[in-house]
Amino acid sequence: MKRFKPLLSPACAVLPGAFLLFWTVSLQAQTIKIGVQLPVTGERADVGKMMQNGLQMALEKANRDSGQKFELVWEDDQSDSDAGVKALEGLVNDSQVVAIAGEINSPFVMASKPLVEKQGVPYLTGGTSPRTTEQAQYVFRVAASDSLLSGLMTKYVVEQLNLKNLAILHDKTGIHNQRAAMVAAALKEKYGITPAVNASWAPGDRDFSSQIAQLKAAPVQGIIALGETPEGGPLLKQLKSSGIKAQVIAHRDFGAKKALDESAGGADGALIFTEYAPDLQGQDTRTWASDYRQRYHSDANVIAAQYYDALLLLAAAAKQGGPTRAGIKSGLEAVKGFKGVMADYTFDAARNGAHRFFVAKVAGGKLTLAATLTE
Repeated sequence: MKRFKPLLSPACAVLPGAFLLFWTVSLQAQTIKIGVQLPVTGERADVGKMMQNGLQMALEKANRDSGQKFELVWEDDQSDSDAGVKALEGLVNDSQVVAIAGEINSPFVMASKPLVEKQGVPYLTGGTSPRTTEQAQYVFRVAASDSLLSGLMTKYVVEQLNLKNLAILHDKTGIHNQRAAMVAAALKEKYGITPAVNASWAPGDRDFSSQIAQLKAAPVQGIIALGETPEGGPLLKQLKSSGIKAQVIAHRDFGAKKALDESAGGADGALIFTEYAPDLQGQDTRTWASDYRQRYHSDANVIAAQYYDALLLLAAAAKQGGPTRAGIKSGLEAVKGFKGVMADYTFDAARNGAHRFFVAKVAGGKLTLAATLTE
């Protein structure tokens, strides 16, 4: 467990001492403490930095606009699940910490869930595995579940695009492997379709000649691709150069600017499923993305957006139900259509907050809206 305090701009700093908190009709002197469990060090530190950036921006807004005052208590999980549980212990055992913005990595969330449930502390995660919120009362998802992704993706591919001869290409470890299995299961159970090709690659691969050879041996109408951004550009480029004409349907990472640029035009015509794409969303999201870029000199991705929204959801829940663990849980359960920069949030019985995907078509290296899909 490594507690730390990030370097904050003056606008982010929480001033010491008591101050007034208006909640319902009572006047209280209180700072509302929110714990943060994230990887600041280790192999996933880049993910932690995106979480931290989004949370710090939200902290400014919450302290400026919500009529409440918040302090973030940061714990570094060191990119290790055991250290993550120890980091969580430090937060849940602090009686002043009333909620937690937790890990995005689903295995870390699964390791943390028993303690979260035992201690009864609201825990928001950007993890997409459905298992993270199964049989949970205190774990809430500020992301679109992979159940939603697989259901909407297969329905769109089969019913809207009328594609039935399909391939699934995917990163063979981690969440992409699980998503591929869920997509394959949905195709089989709902439509009786077994992919003609189901091929994988090792994380970080940039040579996809083996997978392309399988596609040439079993021509398909559509290719569902699931992987990381550094893999997306080379795959799309090589598919184009191979002469394969099948429609590509890919998850959000293949729609990142880096992947589109590296594809050298190979991404054009591909369809990208994503929860977050500022150019396709409203002015509030575009303004936030611009502010993020000016502040951090990089583009915000879905992780930064999710954790920005997470803290503002907790602020709204504290105002609704009261700044206690039980009050924030009640407030989150009462959320209806909360407008965030990634999504409009309503938590259902399974604690899923986001219920929409965009389908974006790549044209000239940019995303254009093809469809908006909801449950």
